[in-house]
Amino acid sequence: MLNEQEVKDKLHDYADQFQLRCRRKEWAAAKMLYFRAQTVATFLEFPEAELAKLFGNRAYREDWEPLKDGLFPERDVERAGWECVRIHRTYDDLHLRPLPRHGPMYVKGWEDIGGGKVQLQLEEAGT
Repeated sequence: MLNEQEVKDKLHDYADQFQLRCRRKEWAAAKMLYFRAQTVATFLEFPEAELAKLFGNRAYREDWEPLKDGLFPERDVERAGWECVRIHRTYDDLHLRPLPRHGPMYVKGWEDIGGGKVQLQLEEAGT
């Protein structure tokens, strides 16, 4: 089990990995890193100051404060999202739709195997 500081360090590592993946144009992996970091920070109820440090201050600023990017730059997050849409690597494409070679099947479940990849468990449509 990680303590609070180790979780923060891990999220900062995710931000570094995110920027590396963006430079390599590995959009789906970059988007998944952002999604994981956002999910963890929200679930653990990080304070607004820490969320602003990670994700920027757009949601947490006063009207008079200037916008500031966080460790996940907003323009890169948007670009990764749009590139995933363009190459059909959205969350739905990756997790909810069966691959054509499997025929009429549904996704029964999935397991995160790391590196922005998941292992799908498929179930035939007729069962």
